[in-house]
Amino acid sequence: MAKETVDTPVGQATVDLEKYTELVLKVDEAQDKIREMEKLSKELQVVTAAAKPKPKGFWSLFRDENDINEKSIIGFASFLMMVAFGIFDLITAMDGTPLEISDTIYTSFVVVTLGSFGIAEAGKAFSGK
Repeated sequence: MAKETVDTPVGQATVDLEKYTELVLKVDEAQDKIREMEKLSKELQVVTAAAKPKPKGFWSLFRDENDINEKSIIGFASFLMMVAFGIFDLITAMDGTPLEISDTIYTSFVVVTLGSFGIAEAGKAFSGK
């Protein structure tokens, strides 16, 4: 069977309506799939952003939903200050010059240290964890 050929004048083309309709339907289906994929991509970006772990650092201390016990941090800082006072007192005593520290300041660090660690431990004991 020989194929029919049709001579068309220059500047004109013949179009098979069935093939054209089939191509238009395929393009329409492809566009629907693209829209669906774009929607899924946006949803995935939202879910991925929500699932990322929050960065830990200094500013995470100020969040309500943190795992850090602020009372222990304050107690530890106060304890470090007590240790620093003790070290400087020893160094200056070896030098022969007394270190002038107000007893009120040192006592306040002791109270803060004991209070912070005591509150933190009481919180653990009564929280049932």
